[in-house]
Amino acid sequence: MKGILIVITFLLSIPSLIAQSVPSSTGSSVSQEEAQIALDYHNKVRDDVGSPALQWSTELARYAQAWANHLSSNCKLEHRPGSGPWAQKHGENIFWGGGEEYTVKNASESWYSEIKEYKYGPLTNNNWFKTGHYTQMVWKSTTHVGIGKAICKDGSILIVANYSPSGNYMGEKPY
Repeated sequence: MKGILIVITFLLSIPSLIAQSVPSSTGSSVSQEEAQIALDYHNKVRDDVGSPALQWSTELARYAQAWANHLSSNCKLEHRPGSGPWAQKHGENIFWGGGEEYTVKNASESWYSEIKEYKYGPLTNNNWFKTGHYTQMVWKSTTHVGIGKAICKDGSILIVANYSPSGNYMGEKPY
């Protein structure tokens, strides 16, 4: 009986061990290889806190790419507005970098670095601003991610990740 229990426990853990794959057409300017590296990174940090693995969404990647392209026209770093034609429909992380070639993994690592400011507990107006990118990455009920990347006229890089369903609900814990 003990052996059967061990086998069942192992089999139940397999889904979190299986890597999610990014399709060859990512939905954005991000290559399949770069997208896979970022997805694997997201899933590793999610696994660290017990959140289930994300899947890549070409629809979210198209959505993220559209916003990255829009931002690159004036190289302005801002989240989508709450209303209007560009209204936010999904969770969103944004990264800007200049002076070197930044990847979506660099952006993901930057968002993750906010963990040093996070003290486990519900999100509040006091802790959300410094940790919101990290908590969105690991939000337990988020199941999909898509990432877009655009280059500004000055050569700097904008990276946008969109998440569905959104996370970062005030009063709730991310995991």
